[in-house]
Amino acid sequence: MTGVSRPAMCPSNMRRCFISLAVALAFTAAACSEGEPGVPTSTLPAAQLVELIASDPPVVDGSTSTQPMRMLLVCRLLDVDCDWMDMGLSTHRVIVPDADSPPARQAFDLVPTSGTHGSYLSLISGESDLIVVARPPSDDEIASAAATGMEFDIHPIARDAFVLLVNEEGPVTNLSLDQIRGIYSGEITDWDEVGGPAAPIQPYRRNETSGSEQLMKQLVMGDAPMVEAPDWLLGFSMIAPFTSLSHDPLGLGYSVYYYAAFMQPLEMVSMIGVNGVVPSSESIGNGTYPLVTEVYAVIRTGEEGAPRAMFDWLVTSDGQDTIAATGYVKLP
Repeated sequence: MTGVSRPAMCPSNMRRCFISLAVALAFTAAACSEGEPGVPTSTLPAAQLVELIASDPPVVDGSTSTQPMRMLLVCRLLDVDCDWMDMGLSTHRVIVPDADSPPARQAFDLVPTSGTHGSYLSLISGESDLIVVARPPSDDEIASAAATGMEFDIHPIARDAFVLLVNEEGPVTNLSLDQIRGIYSGEITDWDEVGGPAAPIQPYRRNETSGSEQLMKQLVMGDAPMVEAPDWLLGFSMIAPFTSLSHDPLGLGYSVYYYAAFMQPLEMVSMIGVNGVVPSSESIGNGTYPLVTEVYAVIRTGEEGAPRAMFDWLVTSDGQDTIAATGYVKLP
């Protein structure tokens, strides 16, 4: 198993975030011969890697927050016309003008979204060939893979960040890591303990197998146990914290930056600073935001052909430029 790393966003006030011509050209198959048998794909030129990927495109599953990246990558790979567009209300969507064309239908079929845990299971079962997710596999997922005789190859392909959320009229604009741990361990229960008004804190949580919940435990809580959440504070989808916080000025929740900045449709929910630093493309890219995390590509160990070629290509200069064009912060 390999290491980890980090995403850059298109400014939210741009009407469109276009893939640049130079990046689009990276997807053009070069007039070059196939690599010799036995040559690792990681040693092939970028154009030859792309040619190999396009010859038999892999099924690319993943977490909800990575759906735009995966869709745009596959669209460009299959030469399908699509754009990452600002739809208003802070929401961006992948738009495919000719969605009924056979290439577009193929692109849609190649990009299921099973969520983080579901994507690991789909990779284990062979339903997908490569996944793009917001966290490494859990111990349970590693054990499930081992039970079938397989292991994961994983490496980081972009940067994202874990973010804290409040209602736009929420009582604070910044929390320290110690304060966040105190709230979610049950030691801090009122906003006046962290600089807000005298009012009870409503700490929203996600379901146990979600990427957000696992990141919360890894990046913030550490060994500190989280307070049990009643059903009404527990969300089973990425949109759940945003929906709840839009109606609750005393609530606190969490998500990942890419989803919060580009994919959620509710302007009445705001990201707050952590240790005095507000999450942004710049603070994620330079590492000053304290909860920077990585987005990972994962394949089965021993996988070759197009899945391996795409896995290797994503960390090349051309692959990183393409990822950055989808709105993520590329690796440093």
